[in-house]
Amino acid sequence: MSNRLQDKVSIITGAASGIGKGCANVLAAEGATIAICDINPNVTTVGRAITSEHDVPVEAVITDVRSSTEVARFVENTIAQFGKIDILINNAGIWRATPITDSYEKVLDDFEAIVTTNLKGVFQVGRSVIPHMVEAGSGEIINIATDHIVPPHGFATGGGSRMDVYDASKWGTRGLTESWAKALKPHKIRVNALGMDATDSAMVRYASGQEPSPEILERWMKPEQIGELAVELILEGPEGRTGEHIGIWLDHEICLPDRKEELPSRHP
Repeated sequence: MSNRLQDKVSIITGAASGIGKGCANVLAAEGATIAICDINPNVTTVGRAITSEHDVPVEAVITDVRSSTEVARFVENTIAQFGKIDILINNAGIWRATPITDSYEKVLDDFEAIVTTNLKGVFQVGRSVIPHMVEAGSGEIINIATDHIVPPHGFATGGGSRMDVYDASKWGTRGLTESWAKALKPHKIRVNALGMDATDSAMVRYASGQEPSPEILERWMKPEQIGELAVELILEGPEGRTGEHIGIWLDHEICLPDRKEELPSRHP
C-alpha cells in the first residue's frame, strides 16, 4: 500500500481483534499513526505487532469505553503523545442474545452491558475527541454500525428476534452519526457510519453459535476489507459525504456507493 494517510493520527477503539484490528492494520499500512484501545489486554500485543510490521508510531492502551475516566485519559494521552487526532473509528462493541423469553433480571443485565458499550461508549469517545477536531478545523469520524439498520434494497430493517437490545444500541449510534454530522459540518468534520453484514470476528463467531464451516468463512467478509473501505471513505476528504449510513452486505460488491442527496433538515 501507499502512504496516503501519512501524518494522520487515528484512534481506533475495540482494536484487539476483529474489525478494529483489521482497520488498525490497514490504516497503519497507509502510513497513519495509530492509537488503539480495547478492554482486552491483548491490544498491547496487537500494538507491538503493528509497529513491527508497518514501522509507524503506535499507542496501545487497555481502556474500557464504558468508563468516562478511562476514555478521557486515553484521548488526552493520545493528544499528549501525537499532538492531534485526525481520524476516529468508533468500533468497540459487544453482542448478546436477548430473546423475548429471557427473564427480566437477565435482560436488564444484558441491556446495561450492550448499551453502555455500544452506545454510551461511542458517545463518550466521540465527545471526548470532537473538541480536539473542532479546534483543528478538520476530522473524520466513522462509527461502526450494522447492516440491521441499513439492509439491502427490498429487505426490512432489524436483526431478528434475539437482537432487540443490540439493534436499539445501533439505532442510537445512527442518531449520533446524523446529529454529529449536521453539527460538525461547519467545522469541516465528517461523520459517517459503516453498517456491515457478517464479518469474521470473535463477536460474529460467538453470535453464530458454532464454529463456522470453511464455506461460511469464505463467504464472510474480512476485517481488512472493512479497513480498506474506511480508508476510501476517509480519502474523500472534507468535501466528501457526511451523515451517511453505508451498508456493506454479503454477496455484494464491497465498495462505497454513490453519495446520497443531502436533504434539508426540519430542525436547526
